[in-house]
Amino acid sequence: MSTSAPDVELYFDPVCPFCWQTSKWLRQVQRLKGLDVGYRFISLQFLNEKIGYEERGETYAEAHRQGTRLLRVAAAVRDAYDHETVGRLYEAMGEAMWESEVPDIDGFEDILAHHAAGADIGAILRGLGLDEGFAAAADDQTHDKVLREETDEALRRAGDDVGTPILSFSPPDGPAFFGPVISDLPSDEDAVELYDAIVKVATWPGFAELKRSLRTLPDVALMHKMRDEAA
Repeated sequence: MSTSAPDVELYFDPVCPFCWQTSKWLRQVQRLKGLDVGYRFISLQFLNEKIGYEERGETYAEAHRQGTRLLRVAAAVRDAYDHETVGRLYEAMGEAMWESEVPDIDGFEDILAHHAAGADIGAILRGLGLDEGFAAAADDQTHDKVLREETDEALRRAGDDVGTPILSFSPPDGPAFFGPVISDLPSDEDAVELYDAIVKVATWPGFAELKRSLRTLPDVALMHKMRDEAA
């Protein structure tokens, strides 16, 4: 296992569709620029504990709990292997959760209910040739210590008022920020230009924030019907 720091770290929670879309773009840039990408954990469940789920409901809360279960598995795999294996695991989780057409998905409540039911972790592990025994980590709360530590670390690096994804450049001491939040994947040329532009603004000490409202839903199979209806 390499002990050198990666070029960039992605803090992820598998239940966030925008984090998933950003991870696809980052893998695109990784392929084109030869980046060394590290994978760290940020639990939406733990982030929202301070706010509470009273207004958003039990299904929303359960979907986030399922995200934490998947992160526990990722933590166990990272302990046994390395960031590269965690990256492959997250990619397989995202494909299973977001890139499959599911009948009767008509809105966010249906998506939340779908994810609240839980993913087939054993099948995901089998598909990667990993030991299905790692699935037991989903209910092993001893992994919560590292999940909480890395969630807190993400907030220390990027600030309190953030969510997923978080990118951290030249970790652990380089700049970090929430985003980029993207809906559609760019071309290869634009993907690299976007990455270079983000690094440029992130490394300028005077830069703080650039934001606009959500324009479109992520281009993932699970949301295609919703995107079509919103068009």
